[in-house]
Amino acid sequence: MRSIEVESIVSYETIGTEDQLSNRRGSLKAWTILSCAWAFYLYEYILRVSPSVMISDLMLDYGVTSTALGVLVSFYYFSYVALQVPCGVIVDRFGPRKVITLSAVLCVIGSIYFAQSDTLLTAQIGRFLMGAGSACAYLSCAKIGAEWFDSSKFAGIAGMTMMMGTLGGTFGGRPCAMLVNTIGWRSSMLVGAVVGSCIAIAAWMIIRDHPNTLKRNQKGAEHANASLLEGLKIVAANPQNWLIGLYGCMMYLPLSAFAELWGVPFLMQLYNINNELASTASIMVFLGMALGTLIGPWLSNKCKSRVKIMSWSALGTFLTFLVVFYIPNIPLTLMFPLLFLGGMISGGQILYFAAAKEINPDYISGTTIGFTNCLVMVSGVIFQPLLGMLLDLAWDGKMSAEGAPIYDLTTYKVAFSAVSVALLVSWVIVQYVRETYNHVEADTN
Repeated sequence: MRSIEVESIVSYETIGTEDQLSNRRGSLKAWTILSCAWAFYLYEYILRVSPSVMISDLMLDYGVTSTALGVLVSFYYFSYVALQVPCGVIVDRFGPRKVITLSAVLCVIGSIYFAQSDTLLTAQIGRFLMGAGSACAYLSCAKIGAEWFDSSKFAGIAGMTMMMGTLGGTFGGRPCAMLVNTIGWRSSMLVGAVVGSCIAIAAWMIIRDHPNTLKRNQKGAEHANASLLEGLKIVAANPQNWLIGLYGCMMYLPLSAFAELWGVPFLMQLYNINNELASTASIMVFLGMALGTLIGPWLSNKCKSRVKIMSWSALGTFLTFLVVFYIPNIPLTLMFPLLFLGGMISGGQILYFAAAKEINPDYISGTTIGFTNCLVMVSGVIFQPLLGMLLDLAWDGKMSAEGAPIYDLTTYKVAFSAVSVALLVSWVIVQYVRETYNHVEADTN
């Protein structure tokens, strides 16, 4: 069987000659292309987190409790996780223009399918399609950053890309809640489909693949050095990659388990507020993480350590969310900055990408990033349904007048114990991760 060649999306060999770098440095065209890719990443993140403000409506429409709802929402991650490793190859082979356009179309189809679903199964298929369409979003932005910009800008572009995703989470909060409360969740998803259609058209018209990419495609990717399977074997054979990925999996829970899903109903119950105000509080986690993903790499360079910042981030996130989950009578005005602080501290986790990249050969960086992101995103597959199951196990059977389950604060505290334990485990795991910053110093000498 013919092997599928993997080209590093961040390898400096793919960026071109010094003259080419000078020509495209600061190019308006490059920033326009990247901005369009960022728009898609922001859009898919809105789709990812939107169920958090629809929980009561979804439970009523499908007649389910939190366990089934957690499984429904996590179907997004089923396809997203499965496609992470192949995405490096897909983006390299077909280029960001085709990939982002077709990905946006898949998200549109998934949104329409979800909005029109009349059974739990069809709703799950809709979420699955949205996850499949979203899978290549981050890697496409990284590919554009590597191809169209000076290599010295890549770390900053990677951080800004992650920030765009977390900002997408803010739009999936209160603005989405206001839309749902005004026109209903089904119509809101159809509005999302219209937005996705506009992004698909814009991506095809605006995004252009770099000439180097087109030349490599024509020559059969002759500069690539390893097949997908061979690269995956190299990454999977190194225990450090598993430790880094599992660390990221645990550290992603403040987003995947709390801010993306169960945080809004918890805050609604805690403060007796509506979903709009609760989603605004939950948004603080996204905003904090957006800042943290920029501060983390900066601190890492100052301290000349990846592991030290990752460790501080894990311990600080554990302690902060311990306060959020279990300290009683915290005023809502104090909860806002507390959630922002928790998100900002957890932003240091973004160094798992740098640590993974630096511990593996450059020529399999695409596979490395895909493998790492796959393990990180498993958090949504496991913990969104797990917390739903724990809620149902601790549930006392109370129902609202409309027929939706009511979970009291004690029930939420039981469920969030899984998040607390996982965050503590992430701190333990990172103690066994080897320092990789010396690779950066070696490359610059």
